[in-house]
Parts: sequence; structure tokens; C-alpha cells
Amino acid sequence: MSRLLALLLLTGFVVVPVVAGEIFKCQDAMGRVAFQDNPCHTADSEENLSSKFSSTATKNRAPAVALSDKNRHLLAQEAPVKKIAGSDHFAWRLTKGKQQGYLMGSIHFGKASMYPLSIVLLNAFKTSDALVVEANVLDADVLMVTNAMMSSGLYRDGLTLEKVLSADLWDELSVTAAALGMSVTMLKGMKPWFASMTLTVMALKGIGLDESLGIDRHFLEMAKKTNKPIRELESVQQQLALLSGLSQRVQIAMLKQTLLDMESAEAYFDTMLNAWQSGDALALEQLIVDETMKTPEISELNRVMITDRNRSMADGVDAMLRGGCNCFVVVGAGHLGGEQGMIELLQLKGYRTEQL
Repeated sequence: MSRLLALLLLTGFVVVPVVAGEIFKCQDAMGRVAFQDNPCHTADSEENLSSKFSSTATKNRAPAVALSDKNRHLLAQEAPVKKIAGSDHFAWRLTKGKQQGYLMGSIHFGKASMYPLSIVLLNAFKTSDALVVEANVLDADVLMVTNAMMSSGLYRDGLTLEKVLSADLWDELSVTAAALGMSVTMLKGMKPWFASMTLTVMALKGIGLDESLGIDRHFLEMAKKTNKPIRELESVQQQLALLSGLSQRVQIAMLKQTLLDMESAEAYFDTMLNAWQSGDALALEQLIVDETMKTPEISELNRVMITDRNRSMADGVDAMLRGGCNCFVVVGAGHLGGEQGMIELLQLKGYRTEQL
């Protein structure tokens, strides 16, 4: 099973943006790097990053029927599916005295067959006062996010990924990049966490998954269309700070795990989707916990990226509900289950949790 697949699919981290328009990496007269949406003044210092990412993603995408904006709209308008007999939804009603709200687990990359959603979930959303997400990607400034991601994810001090990795790991990275249709040169300037995320995004797109069909994105679009207020528990900047703040040792462990798990992407997604569709929080939690037991580095990654965030987000949800908001909260499904998951943490705060 894949550590980074879980990170992107189940814990809600910002990913390499599919850039709308052109993004150029430029250098000024002092040699300082800047990212901008217009061509550099000097052609020699220009590098079109958006064309690199978009061409690689297009080349690597598995054959699939492209969804137009109109088709996505029709998808959301179809009659909701009925609940599967004997299954639960991956969502819980939260109650504590007069306080009430909903907590739902999201898969952040999706496919068309996941829709339409159950009427139980749609009704819970419609009757809520506001949508709460980890980070509102619809309102994010694409250029700002790209600038922040590139600035924190690329080496600027003469180091390269090839110098940081062992020769064997660099060779393995080169083979994996080639299999994904990418040039390893594209990864050379990246820090290990950024290379890990980039490879994982390419692998997910390669099996036909799309971030625009993620559950959180689906509800964000519905909220925007119906003018429902949207609140954040985190921000894109906070998420990038967590990733870039990881030690080099932990970052290399991330990358190594990613390379080990590339071939299991499709099987992992199918297993994860089955657990999500049946409302099995324990099964999803085990997909993540099994990975954290392998090395101290991966265990540390779990603490920073999941456990610590669980506590912070549970506190945020509690504060909103105590403030009188009947909120519909959508966070990565990997944050909900387990002894240190958000459901358990909210129960410790006195909330009754009832699975829908």
C-alpha cells in the first residue's frame, strides 16, 4: 500500500496545480528565482513550467472520457443513488446539547463512477449552515500557490535531488520517471517531498483519476453555486509549510516509499474506494497505519501530517459548532478513524457521533 497515495487521497494535501494559463520560472539580474504569469524579460532565463506539467499529465493519463463542465454539472444533477443495503455512508452526525453538525470523509481524487452521491449526504449538506473544508482550493490564487510551492519545493543552494539521494535510489527514480512518461531532468531540482508528490499525482492521473472529481471539490462547487458560506480549517500555505518543514531524512523516506508503491496505485485506490463506499473507517485507517509502522521516518510523517492535524482540526470543528454553526465538515477520510482520529477526539469532547 502507498504512503503518498494515502497522503493525497485521504488527508487532503494541496497537490501540484494543473495550471490555468502560463507559469514561467524566471531569474532577475541578481540571479534570484521568481515565478510569474508572463514571459521573462530575458529569454535565456525563461522556463515554462506549466507546459512541462500539463504535457506530462496529458501524455501519462490513461484513456478516459473527458468530462466537460456541462457534463460535470449534469452529473451532480442526476437523481442521487440509493444507499447500498447493509452499508453506511462515510459521514457522521455530531450532536452535543444544542450543538449539531456533520463530519464527512473525503477522497481527494475521484472518478465519474463515484457520482451521483447519496441523497442522505446531499440532504445533510443542504440543511447545513456552512461548508467547512481543510483548504478552499476554489478560491486559491493559482499563481500564488504555484509560486509558494515552487519556492518551497525546489533547491536554490546548488543542491540537486541526484546529489541528495543514493546512487541506487536515483537510478530507481529515473526508471520510475521514465515509466510515467517524465524526464528525470524535470525532477532534478526538486526536494524529495516535492518529487514524491509530483510522481504520485502523475500516477493517479495515469490510472484515470481526477482531482476535480474529488469529494471535497464536489461540495465546494455545490456551495459556491448555492452561495453557502465556506470556512477553512487550514490553508494552502499551512499545508506547504508542513511539507517543506519535514527533515531531509523524512523526505527521502517519503520518496523511497513512493517509488516502492507506484505499481500498486490502481489496486490501492480500488481497495480504498470499497472501504469508503461501505463506510468502513477502520479499514481506511488500517491502510494508513500499516504504512506508519514500517520505519521511524514514516511514523514521524504520520504524526506531522495526520495525527497532529487531527487534533488541530477537531479543535476547529468544536469551536465552530460551539459558535452555533450547523456545519457540514468535509475533511480527508484518513483523518476520521482510529484512536487518534477526529471521531474519537470529538467523542472525547462530549459529542455523540452517529454514522449516517
